[in-house]
Amino acid sequence: KTINSCKSIMSIELRSFRGGTTTTTTTTTTTTTTTTTTTTTTRQPSLGRQTKKIRLVRSSSSTSSSSSSSSSSWSWKTRGWSFILLFLLSFIIIIKFYTLLTTRQTTTTTTTTTNDSRPILITKWGDDLNLDDIEHWCLDPNITTCQCANPLMPMHRHGHKTWTRAYLDNVHFAHMFQQFLVKAKTSKANKFSSGIVLDVVFLGDSITEGWRGTSFGQPIPEKQENVDIFHAYFNSSRSNSSNSSSSSSSSVRIGGGQLDGLALGIAGDKSPNLLWRLQNGELPEMLTAKVFWVLIGTNDFLKPVAVAVAEEGGQNVVAVDQCSEEVVFMGIRRVVEEIMIRKPKSMIVVNGLLPRSDIGGRLYKEGEKTVMDAIDIVNHRLKDYCNGQSNNLEYFQASDIFIDTNASLGEEKYGKYIPTDRMNDFIHPTPLGYKLWAEKIREKVKSLTDETLAVL
Repeated sequence: KTINSCKSIMSIELRSFRGGTTTTTTTTTTTTTTTTTTTTTTRQPSLGRQTKKIRLVRSSSSTSSSSSSSSSSWSWKTRGWSFILLFLLSFIIIIKFYTLLTTRQTTTTTTTTTNDSRPILITKWGDDLNLDDIEHWCLDPNITTCQCANPLMPMHRHGHKTWTRAYLDNVHFAHMFQQFLVKAKTSKANKFSSGIVLDVVFLGDSITEGWRGTSFGQPIPEKQENVDIFHAYFNSSRSNSSNSSSSSSSSVRIGGGQLDGLALGIAGDKSPNLLWRLQNGELPEMLTAKVFWVLIGTNDFLKPVAVAVAEEGGQNVVAVDQCSEEVVFMGIRRVVEEIMIRKPKSMIVVNGLLPRSDIGGRLYKEGEKTVMDAIDIVNHRLKDYCNGQSNNLEYFQASDIFIDTNASLGEEKYGKYIPTDRMNDFIHPTPLGYKLWAEKIREKVKSLTDETLAVL
């Protein structure tokens, strides 16, 4: 009986456990049954606690799964925006690069205004000027170490001596000289029109600055005679009284010279330096001239920094690598095209490079290529270029003014040299050289403008 009672109670307990509910069983006569029932009653609460724990764990697991899903969603959103921003940045870079490339394919002109309300023309040139066309950068084809300036890239020289001061002076002259000329002429008894333009504006390097008797904007005593010569030929507002200190060969009649000119040059400048000056104030819209006279390029033959210094005969001799004719010609042409774009109604005269000597005044040397050989090539290319352009571009050859021949030095071109009375340093004209040159310039301007110019 006891065994049967136990089986009955176990059967009831098992059904209660499977159902998950608390069952109260009433049995009689057996002490064991009561004890078992108590045991059953005490297990059910324990099962309930286990059930609660299971539900808590499941709830926690569900929360963790939800959090993980949310975090994963946010991560994908962040990555999406990153990809979008990266794509936009890449697109902008591609557009900028394409714009830079196409800048050299089009010739256009736009106008902007600086803080001082001065209009600055930003010019772009055609695709026929390309650095890839330069076969040799060095004057000697066997040398590949010369460091020539980019002939198409405008470059300033701020920080070099007093270059900045000289540049600012030129900007001032370019803006104020036109107004000064009008006031000077309208103050005379015979009134002139307010629409006065300059006859000629000279643009260049130290040879051009020499007309003003300065170097880097600083007066040079031995060049002051050049100022009187310039006023004698290119300042019609000057009178005898203002030139009484000059020699009789430089004096002018009352009323001054027959032309009005302005010289804008800075010593040591190369074509990229002049290009930068033209783009930054030295060629303003208000500056009008019948002729713009360009002489630039002789300094382009030299690399920016000397490569060696030697002592020879008590004098410092600077040895430099020289740039090729291709580099020099391209730089000059870029300057000329800048002026053509900015001053389309004016005549432009390209003065051929003046002769220079690195061998004591002699220009040519048998069996050796000299800088004069390179100058001849550049001048030949300049002449062909000007002849192939429109009617407002002229080439002017002035080399013969500064060259003499001595048969004892050699035959044909090897006997040519620069006399010291016209270039005492074999690169810059003396006062006599400037005077002879000024006479030829006046004749050229006369032929271009068809004006009647009196002889001094």
